[in-house]
Amino acid sequence: MKQLFVTSILGLAALAAAAANPPLRIYGDSGKPDTVSRQTYYLVGITSPGAEAWIDGKEAHVYKTGSFGAEITLKEGKNVIPVKVKQGKKKSEVKRTVVYSPVTVKKTVAITENTRELAQPVYLATDSGAYLQYGNGGDRLGGSKIGFLDQGVELKAVGETKGLYKVQLSDNYFAYVPKEYVHKADFNPVVVNSGSASLANIGKADRVSISLPRRVAYTSMTMIDPQVVKVSLYGVTNNTNWLTQRNELGIVEFVDLQQESDVLHLYIRLNDSHNWGYSVHYQGNMLVIDVRHRPKSLDLADLTIGLDAGHGGEFPGARSPSGLLEKDVNLDIILKMADMLRAKGAKVVLTREGDTGPSMTERKRIWRDGGVDIAISVHNNSSGNPLVPMGTSSYYKHICNRGLAKSLHESMLTLGLANFGLVGNFNFSLNGPTEYPNALVEVLFMSSLPEEEMLADPEYRTKIAGRIVAGLENYLREAAKK
Repeated sequence: MKQLFVTSILGLAALAAAAANPPLRIYGDSGKPDTVSRQTYYLVGITSPGAEAWIDGKEAHVYKTGSFGAEITLKEGKNVIPVKVKQGKKKSEVKRTVVYSPVTVKKTVAITENTRELAQPVYLATDSGAYLQYGNGGDRLGGSKIGFLDQGVELKAVGETKGLYKVQLSDNYFAYVPKEYVHKADFNPVVVNSGSASLANIGKADRVSISLPRRVAYTSMTMIDPQVVKVSLYGVTNNTNWLTQRNELGIVEFVDLQQESDVLHLYIRLNDSHNWGYSVHYQGNMLVIDVRHRPKSLDLADLTIGLDAGHGGEFPGARSPSGLLEKDVNLDIILKMADMLRAKGAKVVLTREGDTGPSMTERKRIWRDGGVDIAISVHNNSSGNPLVPMGTSSYYKHICNRGLAKSLHESMLTLGLANFGLVGNFNFSLNGPTEYPNALVEVLFMSSLPEEEMLADPEYRTKIAGRIVAGLENYLREAAKK
């Protein structure tokens, strides 16, 4: 009897569902009129997959996600836009009110926070996590970073904003450092002389060491064709009268020292077509630059690959009109990539395997402790016209990583996706490390209805994972030729 009762209840629920009108929701609708300053308006609705939809009297394509949309040309003032969906003989209707209030376009003026010059210099020392940035501007990813600094590096502040110090690195070079990563210190800010230097093969890297009387500020950058690591030491005069090479080197061809005013530049020329990563840090007052050797084998079975699924936990990332969460899509693609790479013998280091949200610092620590040879982060975009495919894109920070990002991007384009671009000098945190080649793939746009449909399909996400892995293999294959 109890089972029959449950069955009857389920049957009634099914009849009620069959009798119900199809669901209809307007994406972003707060229940109040929407006031806009642009005449072109994109209206997006969500209903049941398989339903038919009309916006402002015109039929709109309903995607497999249930999303549909249209572009509306508004008239000035109040616009009432009817939206209707139909499934079988049942239908649902709503009206969306949009007020178009055009505004006079004014000349755009870049807004930056003014830097207040200090009456007297303030002397600082860096804490863990400190970095230099070029200016006092910023965006959602922060100010454009020059690079990170070791702890205890001495800096001279000559100006400040609310959250930054302007520091004078040398006579002609200035930068900014976040106040949260420094503390006040007491030192004599005189130009110092460099001491002895050496160059040695330490096993998996070649080490360049140069002695200094104190921890001065430094920056590094890479060059290609030929591959060079350039490290600049600020407030330093070249007094290094010999550079000792103690054994056969693995990747460094030579080191050249060049003086510019009170800045000493170290040019570390590589004998490889690729840069496999480097680090800069202090051991006492000795500046140490470790340049990683090319891996003995570029077969995936002999490599450790770092993978990162963007966002996670309480940070969902973008949400598609039908409710897909970027963090879930990212993770699914990454887990599929991990399975594919492991099947080829690779060791995989994941920054997250479930719905967790590690910090950027933690993600980088996981990769560093895991000894990754190459790292790839996967995200999805959101913005722009929701009615058209916006496309795929790949990103890098350091020019030496352009080849990896380009290979991943070209592989993704073989799926027939729109080309949103290959983006350099990108300020994303996981593109910042120099210790290993790395790149970011922004797969598609969660906000694009046709791309949302692709991302909602598990089989298509498998194709995406396969193309990113193929892009990595192409990169390694080309690198092995040189």
